Amino acid sequence: MSNSKFIGNAKTALPDLVDKLFESGDLDRKDLAFTIDVYSAATNDTIFSYSHVGEKSKETLTSGELNDNTISRIGSVTKLFTVYSIIAQAGMGVFSDPITKYLPELKKNSSSNPLDSVRWEDITVGALAAQQAGTGGINDFFSAYTDPDDPEAAVYKSEDLLAFFRDKRLPVIAPYHSVIYSDGGFAILGQVLARLSGKNVTETFEETLWKPLGMNSTSTQMPKGSNLNVIDRTTVANRSSLKHTAWGTDIEVVASTGSIYSNTADLRKAGLSILNSELLSGPTISEWMKPRSGTGTLVELVGAPWEISRLEVPVTPGSNRTRVSDLYTKAGGNIDYTAIFALSPDQGIGYSILIAGETASSARWPLRNLVGETFISAAENAAAENVDQNVAGTFVDEGKPGNRITLSVERDHPGLSLKSFLLEGEDARNNSTHYRLYPTGLNSLSRSLSALYRTEGTMRIAHRMVKPGIEPVEPRAAVEGGNGGLFDDSFMWMNLDSNGPVDLFVFTLVDGKVTDIEYPLKDVTMKRVK
Repeated sequence: MSNSKFIGNAKTALPDLVDKLFESGDLDRKDLAFTIDVYSAATNDTIFSYSHVGEKSKETLTSGELNDNTISRIGSVTKLFTVYSIIAQAGMGVFSDPITKYLPELKKNSSSNPLDSVRWEDITVGALAAQQAGTGGINDFFSAYTDPDDPEAAVYKSEDLLAFFRDKRLPVIAPYHSVIYSDGGFAILGQVLARLSGKNVTETFEETLWKPLGMNSTSTQMPKGSNLNVIDRTTVANRSSLKHTAWGTDIEVVASTGSIYSNTADLRKAGLSILNSELLSGPTISEWMKPRSGTGTLVELVGAPWEISRLEVPVTPGSNRTRVSDLYTKAGGNIDYTAIFALSPDQGIGYSILIAGETASSARWPLRNLVGETFISAAENAAAENVDQNVAGTFVDEGKPGNRITLSVERDHPGLSLKSFLLEGEDARNNSTHYRLYPTGLNSLSRSLSALYRTEGTMRIAHRMVKPGIEPVEPRAAVEGGNGGLFDDSFMWMNLDSNGPVDLFVFTLVDGKVTDIEYPLKDVTMKRVK
């Protein structure tokens, strides 16, 4: 994929597109320092990197340069690592457990009024992880335990946190009523993580994630020592309109919600570990990377704690018809440091963006969008190009030439077109010309997502034949931006295996190219002839 002309075009285009954001005022050229890293599970490495250092930020770089190893703060991207660590410790089953199983102290609230207190017995680990516990923010806890005359002397203890959220924290919404972003909930989730491991959050991160993944530059405490390669904005804090900086503000009791320092090199290791199922099994990763709630828009969903953007990507290069591709992201911000962590399982790519500056908070969104729109579109087009070159073609049964199949990529249509399929010389498509083939994720190598991106060696991949619910394909529904009606009457997902494995095909790939196709129902194997 990295050698595709579409990826090459994206690499060439992105610097000019960033310049346009500077020119439009969406980004402050003089203020910001940021670095972008785009990587691929097919190569297990970076496919594009870019950095910018504004005049006002040059003195914040302790090594004199901004690169893959420069440490910044990632804010609430920390929440993703909290959930990652919990699953690594206890598996997905822990999501169904009530919080009080691990934090029985939260049971003891005397109020029975639902408006006055959170009923923790009703809240599960999964509800907190998916931002559906209704527990709200954390600032009122800090206010309650901080002396305004001597704020630097404040000591925040885990027992104080639990007591506050048990006795004083007002619920914001009812559990599972809808999603609401909750720093407070993730502080509580950190205490669950600590109980699971028997260590504090910082030590647990180190044991379950940093060491196994080789994330040697990542921590919950400000980096110290000589020869540091960091963005330290305390050097410009006295000249900043923000008046203070997040650098060095480290509080263990909220280490699980927004504490982490990291760089793009380590975030790449984390992203690839998810795509490659390095710490968790493939099915566990797939379960984790699913939406758990909707929001007020059709294109934004919430996971645990993924922030999922439902993107409409062209079904073929240049097409005005689209398909949905989900981008799994987590955004973070610590005052003058912000970050984006993003994974696109469909294309097997990920990217991270680390930003520092007075305008860092607003800068993360146009940069998130720009990188995603540029490289996800490029990767999708590269995939279509690859399918056309290495999957499409005609395959014939050497012993019985009447068994043959032709697959093609058709403009404006998703998936592979079953252009023709003959069994003993007879059309086996039930008089339909609209059958498509889609991969099922089942393959002969492993249950890992990474197997889907392999381009070397031999593997077998199961596909299923699907007939669209409507023939020919109707205009897109109005909810998709088309001229159709309110409903999108596509029922393809209901039809798989409805008549048994009549729709099953198995492709054999050698170094990424399909060499033969099996039709197990009839014990037929057809080999590529062109």
